[in-house]
Order: sequence, then structure tokens, then C-alpha cells
Amino acid sequence: MLVNDRIKQLGNSIKDRLEPELVDYALDYINHSENILAFETLCDHIADFDVKLNDVEYQKVLKIVELLGLDLNNRYLYIKPINQLVYNTKT
Repeated sequence: MLVNDRIKQLGNSIKDRLEPELVDYALDYINHSENILAFETLCDHIADFDVKLNDVEYQKVLKIVELLGLDLNNRYLYIKPINQLVYNTKT
């Protein structure tokens, strides 16, 4: 599957939790050969509007990060589902 299709699939999968217009606005960058901008904008909207991703959706985010050759930075770590967080506790 092409990376642009993966980004579109991710965006369409969260339209029930994020304003569809915001998703469409982000995905429209793909039509202008700006897939990285589309993906980053989508991830920013996910964080800004506190959209909860499930494990499968987050794995898709990680795959897109890899395919686009992006650094795994706070933009993508911040939206990690709570059940995937690792807590460092000392007893």
C-alpha cells in the first residue's frame, strides 16, 4: 500500500472522533504532493483535540513515520495510546 493511501486510511478512520473537515483539510495536502505536511498536520490535530487512538491506529502512525523517513519525535510519541505507555517505577 502506498504511503499516501496509508495516511488517507488513518485520517478516514478517525473522522468519528475528529471533525471531518479538519481531517479533509489535512489530507488535502496530499493532492499538492505534500504527504509529510498532510501527515504532520493530521498528527497535530490528533494531539490538539485529544483524539484517542487505539493500538492498531498507533501502529499505523509508526509505520507511516518509518515509510516517510521521519524522526520518531514528540509529535508522534505524544499521541501514543495510554496502554502502550511504559512507566518507570522504582519500589
